[in-house]
Amino acid sequence: MNSWGKRLIVTGVAVFALCAGGAALLMDKAGQFRAIEATGDVQCTAITGVVGAEDIVADLSRHQAFVSIDDRRALMAGNPVRGRIALLDLSAANPVPVDVTPPVPETFHPHGISLWTDPASGARTLFVVNHVEGGLNAIGISRVELFDVAADGKLSHKGGVIGAEMNSPNDVLAVGPEQFYASNDHGSRTTLGLMAENYLQLPRANVVYFDGKGFRPVADGIRFANGLGLSPDGSRLYLAETTGFAVRTYARDRDSGSLTLLSSTPVPNGADNIDMAPDGSLWVAGHPHLLDFVAHAADPAKLSPSEVLRLTPQGDGLNVETILTDPGHLISGASVATYAGPKRFLVGSVFEEKVLDCRGR
Repeated sequence: MNSWGKRLIVTGVAVFALCAGGAALLMDKAGQFRAIEATGDVQCTAITGVVGAEDIVADLSRHQAFVSIDDRRALMAGNPVRGRIALLDLSAANPVPVDVTPPVPETFHPHGISLWTDPASGARTLFVVNHVEGGLNAIGISRVELFDVAADGKLSHKGGVIGAEMNSPNDVLAVGPEQFYASNDHGSRTTLGLMAENYLQLPRANVVYFDGKGFRPVADGIRFANGLGLSPDGSRLYLAETTGFAVRTYARDRDSGSLTLLSSTPVPNGADNIDMAPDGSLWVAGHPHLLDFVAHAADPAKLSPSEVLRLTPQGDGLNVETILTDPGHLISGASVATYAGPKRFLVGSVFEEKVLDCRGR
């Protein structure tokens, strides 16, 4: 064998080793090597009649929960079905989803949702991320829709907010009658850029703040900015960093809306949505195996493990407690765990045709 042949072999081996090492690193960072076993002292029943309950927000004083629903597999197949907001009566023995979506906007693909209650009047406004074009984690046009909420939970559209700064909104966090934060899960605006962010875990995502008049960025350098939560006193904002396997804590200036990073708490999964309990604890659903979630998105027969965490503020950081771990048999691709009362929480997912109603034993 001549020297060029030897060089080609050596180069080939080096490239193979580099690719294998890169693949192993990717799988490790995506949580793929973690063994998943069913844990959690809870009993869960399925609420059917929903498809793709990606986010859930509870109105505990009215014993209601709003569910953001969109059939994303139909959308990916080129057969989009109008999404909806469903209402659950938490006081019912067996809650049944009731469609409370108004006819406007006509194009409606809801993602993250947030409920604002006026402290003076008690009036409710539901904020909803609506992917008008593009869909989940795709390039397109999105808007935050605002809905008035009647006492019976029915919605009426009152307007929407759109802006170039909100290029890839995932979740919304209402902090006033018109003011909100939005997490942009990606910073890139090309398909190749989106893929690079996902698989190379590039910190290009950000959070923007809308003060009622305009947008401005308030946090950046984030690996897939996802769920948002606010402490009961409004002084702390929490952010799920999905591909970073972390939950960030920010100090929040209540007058200006500015954020200052205080800490980043590692979590054992790709954290998705954040729900705040009245005691200030965070309920977080996440994906222990991110690559399994990608496979599940393409094929419903492939299971994606789910996990529910309860995070308790501790100084500037968070204490992490596991409530439920499931290999994907109870529910695959869980995206939200919402506190629904003492020893009770609801679990939704990006693609499944159910919501879990779980109670501690």
